[in-house]
Amino acid sequence: MRNTKFRLAIIEDRMPVLESLRSFFADNPQFDLVVAARELRELLDEAWSPECLDLLLCDIGLPNKNGIEITWYIKRKFPHIQVVMFTVFDDKDHIFQALCAGAAGYLLKSTPLAEMQQLLLEVMKGGSVMSPQVARLVISHFNPALNHKVDYRHREQLTPREIEIVSLLQQGYTYKKVAETAFISVDTVKFHIRNIYGKLQVNSRSELMLKYNKPL
Repeated sequence: MRNTKFRLAIIEDRMPVLESLRSFFADNPQFDLVVAARELRELLDEAWSPECLDLLLCDIGLPNKNGIEITWYIKRKFPHIQVVMFTVFDDKDHIFQALCAGAAGYLLKSTPLAEMQQLLLEVMKGGSVMSPQVARLVISHFNPALNHKVDYRHREQLTPREIEIVSLLQQGYTYKKVAETAFISVDTVKFHIRNIYGKLQVNSRSELMLKYNKPL
């Protein structure tokens, strides 16, 4: 039975929010706050090793690398670390990109701190957590009857890796940058893109951007 605290890191660039989280977790009975940083570079500059972290609570809208890019990086370098997004973004694009990157939870910043603590504990027990508004969006994606405004007649079934690549292309990444971010070769990127073009019945990047601008 575990008798020690879960070791937590936080990345949040807004100082009032970071200080609030730092204060809440400073003497927390369930969590040991190892490091609180404003961006990935600051986190990596701290004197910590991958083995000393269990959980990362991460904002999305960050300078340099955003929270989704950080999630991809952390989950591939240190897969034992659970990542939970803590953000103001409640749109499908950010939610699905975060989940595809490997996030175990997606919480909105409107979540009360005491409730957030319980949800983080649920993640450390092997669960996945979402704020109610986020869960509703995810459910409506798979149940069109919950959202009649979305046209699902042409919803394509892309794999998580293909969704990742499309999302990076939407951000203007070159094939080389996509390969570096996803830790794959440029040839593998081109292979996935050929499959994506076939599934979506498009012939160019511009056609892909136009068609994939529809809700997932």
